Amino acid sequence: MMHISWKKLAIALAILPFVVVLAAWIGFFNVGASSGHWKITEWFLHFAMRSAVRTYALAVDVPETLPRHAIQPAAGHFARGCAICHGAPGEPRSPVVTRMLPQPPDLAGSVGEWTDAQLFRIVKHGVRFTGMPAWPTQERDDEVWAMVAFLRELPSMDEATYRDLAVGETLASPEGDAGPLPQALADCVRCHGGNGRGRGPAIPVLAGQSEAYLLESLRAYAEGSRASGMMSLPAIEAGPQFWPDLAR
Repeated sequence: MMHISWKKLAIALAILPFVVVLAAWIGFFNVGASSGHWKITEWFLHFAMRSAVRTYALAVDVPETLPRHAIQPAAGHFARGCAICHGAPGEPRSPVVTRMLPQPPDLAGSVGEWTDAQLFRIVKHGVRFTGMPAWPTQERDDEVWAMVAFLRELPSMDEATYRDLAVGETLASPEGDAGPLPQALADCVRCHGGNGRGRGPAIPVLAGQSEAYLLESLRAYAEGSRASGMMSLPAIEAGPQFWPDLAR
């Protein structure tokens, strides 16, 4: 029977990091997404991710009830920023994201695997090395909890219900006009409604606000001086060239 001394084992362990670094330097490890992970690597990364989420979620202060009154703006944000990767009722994931490694999960079938605290942790802080971003601002836990409330409803939501929540009414655009301004207006309408009165109790009423106030609000959301993950995306994507038109 072969005997390995403690001294030889210690030497081998001391050399191992240098071997790994050398292998990385010469390009031994394939970082291409097309080839996938080794099975042991895939298991370990998934195990480490779930364990970390479970542990850090212990510090999350979960509300007694989820803010279901705020599901509508969360649905609008999901449609604009999340559905392309995670899919939605009647909207399968983009074929492009199915070639990511790891693939973004189809949330309708996986939300039930997580507690409310764990969903909050993932939505707020994101997950490293997966393409899952953190919430655009770390100062709006209310928005994150609204998204958790929406995700809880997502598995049982049909296409019509989802589209009503996420899109709502559609503004008529001039024939052939499919440019950035109509898209920016559609982003406003999906939450604030065509009349600016808001499509739910969690959405501010814009009707009656001054043009100067609305213009400054769009600028503040885009620049981050006014914190909102839900508002920063449409404000940034519209761009300063269209803010005056949106504020009118």
